[in-house]
Amino acid sequence: MFHSAIKYIISLFLLATVFWACEPCDECGPQDAYPYFNLSILNKTSLDTLNQYRTRINTDLQQINTALNDPTNAAVADSLNTIKAVKTDSLNLINGLIAITNSRLISIESVNGQIDLFKNKNDGDSLTKFKIPINTADTITFYEIKIEFADLPNQLSISYEIIDSVINDKITSAIKGLKVMDHSFDSLRPPFGCTPTSKCISNQLEIYVEI
Repeated sequence: MFHSAIKYIISLFLLATVFWACEPCDECGPQDAYPYFNLSILNKTSLDTLNQYRTRINTDLQQINTALNDPTNAAVADSLNTIKAVKTDSLNLINGLIAITNSRLISIESVNGQIDLFKNKNDGDSLTKFKIPINTADTITFYEIKIEFADLPNQLSISYEIIDSVINDKITSAIKGLKVMDHSFDSLRPPFGCTPTSKCISNQLEIYVEI
């Protein structure tokens, strides 16, 4: 994941303004009357790396300020101020990228090989929450979720009970008793969203993962 984090950071440097322009919305993604669960993702690997960069830059700035306050460094004050300006610009950019990552604004490249499944209000694919469709032809669904900038896809499998319900004012199949059977994410919080979760039907529940 470290290699993925580096690529993620470089891409964010190039596309930061694009990401800021995206407007995530809870209603983006699948709209039809079929069951789904909500997936929220945090790229914690990248966040940890960004925080390490921020700590390093802050340390450098403290050392530069200490040097500038030393009268014996008067001859190199201009050079120190130039370095300080560069470091300050870098810190501002890192802080911006940390804010984006903390917001969980992210893109899913594909689910089970299908691409272009999710769009935000600006027709982009950067969201904070994704509606992942559930197969009602079986009581188990397996997913291969490829997150943009990640080196490899993540695996997720869920089990559930199929019931009849009303979704988007249409009588259709729904699911309840959603459980995570297995996953390959760095960490996962089981379904939540209402109490008790065992009685919640699909579309109400959210799974939170970290990569």
